[in-house]
Amino acid sequence: MKLHSLEHYSHQLEMIAHDAWLTARVKSALAMADPALSLQVHVKTLAGTVVLSGRVNTHKQCEQAVALARTVQGVNEIDARELLTHVFTPGSVPTPPNAEESPEIRSSSSTKPDDK
Repeated sequence: MKLHSLEHYSHQLEMIAHDAWLTARVKSALAMADPALSLQVHVKTLAGTVVLSGRVNTHKQCEQAVALARTVQGVNEIDARELLTHVFTPGSVPTPPNAEESPEIRSSSSTKPDDK
């Protein structure tokens, strides 16, 4: 029974080391292609599946990150569901995450006393 648990433990260590190696290779591929992209994209690997997360500026950068991860030998799957882009609809104004805590901006004309 101990031999079985030792083999299981050894297999788990091998998988963890392989996942760490894949993560490093994907991060390296991102950094070599575009250093800014490697800072925006977070990489985790679980059992050969590379999980990309973070926020990039364009949809093209998202596609580039996925394509670069695909080029790394040993990657089984890529999960990019958590890789988001900065997308704003035309005419909308982005709001801060917590509007109640943001400082109120007043126009300079409202702070001047009236000239009478």
